[in-house]
Amino acid sequence: MLNHKVHSRSATLGQRRLVVAGAASVGRRAQGRGRPSTVLLAHATTLHKPHQTPCPAPAPVPASLANKPRLSYVGHAIAGSSDGISPDKTMYGTRVEEAQGGVLRPPPISKPDTEFEAKLGVQFVEGREGIVVTELNELFEKVGFPRRDPDRLKVALENTYHVIWVRSTRQSRLAKNGQMIGFARATSDGVLSATVWDVAVNPAWQRSGLGRALMERLTKKLVEDGIPTITLYAEPQVVGLYEKLGYVRDPEGIRGMAFQRKKKEKAGAGALLRV
Repeated sequence: MLNHKVHSRSATLGQRRLVVAGAASVGRRAQGRGRPSTVLLAHATTLHKPHQTPCPAPAPVPASLANKPRLSYVGHAIAGSSDGISPDKTMYGTRVEEAQGGVLRPPPISKPDTEFEAKLGVQFVEGREGIVVTELNELFEKVGFPRRDPDRLKVALENTYHVIWVRSTRQSRLAKNGQMIGFARATSDGVLSATVWDVAVNPAWQRSGLGRALMERLTKKLVEDGIPTITLYAEPQVVGLYEKLGYVRDPEGIRGMAFQRKKKEKAGAGALLRV
C-alpha cells in the first residue's frame, strides 16, 4: 500500500514536470519563430489559480443628437412638402439666402386652436407659466427622452427663448384635466438663429395632429420674430414630418455632433457620461 502511494506521488510529480517542460519547450520554439513565449508560460502558471470574475464593460452611451440629421427651415411656400423638396445644394443655398433676405414665410396653421379644443379637449399654452418640472420629466420618459435633473431642467426652461405646450382641458381615459400632453421649445439669441428642442407628444395622443400643430405654432413664432435661421436635429423616422412643414435636410449630409467626456469611476473603470 505504501509503495502504491509513493508510485502515485512520483507519477503526479512527473506529470507536473512534463507540463512545465512541455510549456518551456513550446516557449523556446515560439521564441525561435520571433514570438514571445511569455503568453504560453503565463497560461501554464495560471492553470491552478482561482477563477477571477472579469470587470463589467461600461454601459453604452445613450443616443443623443449625435448623428441625427440637421434640418433648416426655409419656408413652407418655398420648400414644398411631398410634391418635391429638391436635395440639390444650389437650390438649398438659394432657399437659405432667400430666407435670410427676408423672404422667409411662416408655416400656415392647419387647424385652429378652437378645433383642437372642441374635438380633443386640449389647449395650447405659450410660455413657461404653469409648467411643472416633474410632469415634464414624466412626459420625456414616456417618449423615450432621458429624465433630466429637475434643478437643471428648471434653469433650462428659464433660459429658453420660447416654449409652447399642450394640456388637457377635460378628464378622460387618456389624460387628467390639466395634464401636460405635449411640449416643444426653442433656444435663440433672438436675432440671428434659433434651434428647436424637445418636441414631445404623449404616445396616447400621437397621430392626432398635436406634433404638427406644436411645430407650426413654434416655427411661426420664430419667423414672426424675424429670426432668419431656424434649425433642428431630428430622428430619421420623423424627418418627413418636418419636411412637410418647410424644413429641409442639409444636402451636405451634416449631422449633429455631441461632446462627451470620460469620467473615471471610483473602482477604476472608465465610463462615458453625457454632459
